Amino acid sequence: MNRRRFAATLAVGVLVLAGCSGTPSGSGAGAGGDTLLLGGIAGTTGAYGTTGQAVVNGTQVAVDEINAAGGILGKQVRFEWEDDGADPTKSSQLFSKYLSDGAIAIAGSPDTGPTTVELSTKNNFPIIGAVDDCGLTVYTEGPDKPPAPYAFCTSLNTFAYGGIIGQHALDNCEALAVLHDPSTYGMGGLYGIQSTYEATGRKIVLDESITENWSTGATVGLRAEIDKINDAGADCVDVWLTPQDQANFISEARSLGATFTVYGNDETNADTTFSDLAGDAADGYVAAEITTRLNPAQALLDFRKTYKDKFKVDATPFAELSYDAAKVLKDVAEKAKSTEPAKLQAEFNKVTDFPGLFGPLTFTEQRHATLDAEHLTIVVFDKGSKEWKPEG
Repeated sequence: MNRRRFAATLAVGVLVLAGCSGTPSGSGAGAGGDTLLLGGIAGTTGAYGTTGQAVVNGTQVAVDEINAAGGILGKQVRFEWEDDGADPTKSSQLFSKYLSDGAIAIAGSPDTGPTTVELSTKNNFPIIGAVDDCGLTVYTEGPDKPPAPYAFCTSLNTFAYGGIIGQHALDNCEALAVLHDPSTYGMGGLYGIQSTYEATGRKIVLDESITENWSTGATVGLRAEIDKINDAGADCVDVWLTPQDQANFISEARSLGATFTVYGNDETNADTTFSDLAGDAADGYVAAEITTRLNPAQALLDFRKTYKDKFKVDATPFAELSYDAAKVLKDVAEKAKSTEPAKLQAEFNKVTDFPGLFGPLTFTEQRHATLDAEHLTIVVFDKGSKEWKPEG
């Protein structure tokens, strides 16, 4: 299921979903009015399952720390989450459930952001963290228009990643082709690339939309697209698709002798899914990384150790940024002295230089995404070390 702008509506009545996937952090610390509920919606299965799990895990670390430090406004936080399976219908049902259960905010969803954004706006209710990957999901009419008023996105930003990739292609390619999914995620990346090109009067030579299956992660055939790229005379291509389809594409392209430079997206190097699947074919693949992740401060190193000790896997930027979102929520509620949605929104719009793991985070009425292109560095995959290294 794609991250399109679904016209989501709340289900009639309340659907009580049994078997919640997460264990409430703070269960036993009080009941009813003695606790605060933070809802979580994240696809922990399918093509982006590792991203969804990282979102949940990062939020959990933050909630544990918040509770150990006394909670929010003196109350312990219960973090309850469930897998939406990249399904907007299920996402809307979960949103309705958390709203009915009295949640103070909802974290997510990285897969169904358009649904949670629409419901957030309709209900004047805050959503935080990995709201898709910001971009056109939060700024539905583009970055110069007002963002969704209750969506505060600390996730990776498709506008930013598309912008830096577009600039690199302008500087290094004769002709660029772009393959992308037709959702707000793929269109956000395309928007960032095209905006950079249009500012110089240049155009990409091929814009190809590819429909993927996110709920299962099954790959799609891309041989015809390789032929189209060659026919268009492109020496570079951005494959703004799932890590699985990126790996499928580069393996097929290299087996056919294609030598064009290949770019990825913000998911390409977020974890090892792409590089593990692509193997040696990933050598020379170009992506972008948050600059401060390459030279981590002590707070980020400490988080990574805590995360690895708790979950036995390495932290990803989605875990780290979701951790930041929960910490910002605490700060905002404490300053507002309230968890009422309108008061939280007002304080979110005043967040200035909050000390996040990657550096200061700021929100304003216009700024509802915290990462920009200037926060990123181009990286290239090296098959020898199996690492993403800064270019040059």
